[in-house]
Amino acid sequence: MSYVSSLYHVVFGTANRIGSLNPENSGKLYAVLASEISQKKSKAYIINGVKNHVHILLSLSPEVALSDLVRHIKCNSSKWIKQSELFPIFDGWSHEYGAFSLSASHTDAVYKYIENQQQHHLSVSDDEEFERLVTKAGLRIYRG
Repeated sequence: MSYVSSLYHVVFGTANRIGSLNPENSGKLYAVLASEISQKKSKAYIINGVKNHVHILLSLSPEVALSDLVRHIKCNSSKWIKQSELFPIFDGWSHEYGAFSLSASHTDAVYKYIENQQQHHLSVSDDEEFERLVTKAGLRIYRG
């Protein structure tokens, strides 16, 4: 028997970081994202965000490449958003995303972090948050 643990904190934003994800309909979007993740034999533990980006804590199926999962959920949720007309100024997702692996021992902390996004962003900008996540993962921000 094989044992695989592939936990990720995935973050992606709206095109041009436009605040197009209105809070009153975000729950419906998160349900769609969770469904798309499930279709790829993976599991979303929590999804939350603010007007211009989304955070997902997920367990990735060993049968699925992370880039394929992210492409799948962004593509299909974008189609749903445009068809639903619940987010009238949504113009797609940004091409970039962040995906940060984590150990099982960090799951609760990341879950709480994602759960408290609205409060978190009262004191931390979106850019500052993403830069912290990238740096904490031992990566560098590309400024091209």
